[in-house]
Amino acid sequence: MAVQVWIGEKPEHANERRAIMALARGLDRLDGLYLILANFTVGGRSIDLVIVKQDAIFIIELKHCDGKVFGDVNGPWFVEGSNGERKRLNPGRKNPYNQVISYYYNLVNFLNDHRAELLSPQKAKTVDFRTCRRLVVIAPTIQEGSRVETDWKVDLKGLDELPAYLVTERSSEIDLTEEEMLRIPELLHLTRWTEINTLLAGVLPRFDELPVVTDRTVSQEKPGITALSATGAAPSAGEPSSATGASPTPPQPVATPTPFPQRFARLWQSWTGRVALASSLIVVVLLGILFSQGRSLPRPDQPAQSMVVSTSLPAGGADAGSIAPVSSCVWSGFQPVGRRMMNGGWENVGVIGNAPGLTPDVVVTLEEVEFCDGRIALKWSLRNNLSDQSITMPLTADNIEVRDSVGTRYLVADDLSQPRELRALPGERVRGSAIIDRSVNLNASTLVIVLKKLPFGETTWLVPAPGAG
Repeated sequence: MAVQVWIGEKPEHANERRAIMALARGLDRLDGLYLILANFTVGGRSIDLVIVKQDAIFIIELKHCDGKVFGDVNGPWFVEGSNGERKRLNPGRKNPYNQVISYYYNLVNFLNDHRAELLSPQKAKTVDFRTCRRLVVIAPTIQEGSRVETDWKVDLKGLDELPAYLVTERSSEIDLTEEEMLRIPELLHLTRWTEINTLLAGVLPRFDELPVVTDRTVSQEKPGITALSATGAAPSAGEPSSATGASPTPPQPVATPTPFPQRFARLWQSWTGRVALASSLIVVVLLGILFSQGRSLPRPDQPAQSMVVSTSLPAGGADAGSIAPVSSCVWSGFQPVGRRMMNGGWENVGVIGNAPGLTPDVVVTLEEVEFCDGRIALKWSLRNNLSDQSITMPLTADNIEVRDSVGTRYLVADDLSQPRELRALPGERVRGSAIIDRSVNLNASTLVIVLKKLPFGETTWLVPAPGAG
């Protein structure tokens, strides 16, 4: 089986369930294993959809839109119906662009925190989860006349375009075995949505004849309790259930196979059938073009595929919710990371909008990066929400690692840091700067800043360099 669907909770809306079914159908026709992870929570934040394949991970905000879509990076998004009336998407919440960016940070920090459980020690040094791709996907399709302006940090696709996109896009920094792929949903405590896998394993009915999945029709499988075989096949007729010890089910009469032309016509009558057929056709055409012209698929080492991405605009730009930069050589993005001490270790949690039991104990914010006067200044704030202990964060090379997208490494000058160590008493917030006494590489598009140890373990920030477009 090419696809496995894993969920945290059953999707609430029928449109979401139908979109996942349609996507699973499209991917089931492709080679290799694809994992669809849907409707789960990481660090107190719900994530719509993640797709894992051997050489890439895609983080997706899925929206069902019956109309034209309008929006941009910072402002609200709207859907315009056939009568011309516009309704706002996500009223009272972030727009889809900013939602998927917040998903990215939560999931990437989770994967980095569990790197030792996912990968071998040697492989952990080469796999870089920061290269996960981010998408907003409109289901069933992006209607003609839509106008959405995003940037290089987030891709926008229709659900009908998604299978072809997933085939061609990859990351040179991600290379997972099937066993390593399957550890991801297990660590996230997801369950198998075997209803969809069962449908894929048999003869597919028309989409409009599929049952709307309810509590009684969804079968969930805990990791380690297998309802399908390793290849995704359903248990054979008459085989007793290992979980219940039920008596064998009498074999059912075998239906006469439907002739192919009729099956094709029935499939074409539904929009999801058209999605699957169109996606398959796109894949065949793309592969035909590539082979006929003697070209290989996009090289993993091409900059467009391997570029480290950021959640903020280039230095000198404006960003939603951030303070405007003071000059063209200053990035002001205010990227906070919050963590909470749980079960003897630090767990990644959101900074705002959390339930009371998931508020962060410690928040580290990269507030600003200056690229002026031939040096780099990293300006930090440390907030301690604990009531019984102090928190420290050294602003030194031993604790802060900096490199860029072209491989240049930058050493923090310990003696120039102001102060050399941040110390926040209970309930206190403190600020300081780590200084790198050299200029940024002019060929760099992104600066990768890693907090290695204190106050709460490895955490990564990505900042665009002044020359990033």
